[in-house]
Amino acid sequence: MKIILDTNFVLTCVKQKIDFAELAEQLFDEPIEWIVPQEVLNELGNLKDQKGTKVIDRDAAGLSFEILKGLGPKIVELGGKHPNVDIKIVNYILGKPIVLATLDKGLKNRVDNKILSIRGKKSLQII
Repeated sequence: MKIILDTNFVLTCVKQKIDFAELAEQLFDEPIEWIVPQEVLNELGNLKDQKGTKVIDRDAAGLSFEILKGLGPKIVELGGKHPNVDIKIVNYILGKPIVLATLDKGLKNRVDNKILSIRGKKSLQII
């Protein structure tokens, strides 16, 4: 099972202390290949280094890097000329059996792929 991670999903899981990797393994009966777009790593890096960002967000971005490193994900360059990362993710997964891990309602509505989302405060669900 391939799962691509969105920035907001990772940050929210870190802030709410949700072990998304372990919970996803419980939801799916097959090995998971984590996919992290380079653009998501760039967004996390910008959050971590930005002066005007809240301390909690900077800390969450830093911890997100550590968690992602521990997953050993496949890092992909989404490509395309569009500056919007969400649109790049949609174009990347279009027609592919890739689960999208996101909380973004707009992004959820743009794809027919399965969605991995947070349910309540401590669990995940597949939509």
